[in-house]
Amino acid sequence: MKRILSWVIMVPFAVVVIVFSAVNQELVTLDLWPFPVEITVPVFTLVLSIFIFGFLWGAGVAWTSAAGNRRRARNAQWRAETAERELRSLNNKLQERERELDDTRASANNETKKLPASSSGV
Repeated sequence: MKRILSWVIMVPFAVVVIVFSAVNQELVTLDLWPFPVEITVPVFTLVLSIFIFGFLWGAGVAWTSAAGNRRRARNAQWRAETAERELRSLNNKLQERERELDDTRASANNETKKLPASSSGV
């Protein structure tokens, strides 16, 4: 579904870009004011360059603004992993103690069975 939606959006966009590029072939002269440079480029190159620059600028702003969320996610992941390690360690200790308790009970039962019966008349 995601792939189909991607195609539905990208194909018309590509068609619009191609048609725009084919229609706007006129040359425009850019005077880069503080510098003594003039550049002559087709209109579509200028417009598409501005769109690409704006897209990259927006992506950079979005990435920078999401830094706090990524840091919180990393910290939460680290805390979860630490808690899981601690839980495994405590479960292992609990199982070890339960085995020790079972061994102690078994040896106590064996000792009780070995005790001689007491005689009531001395």
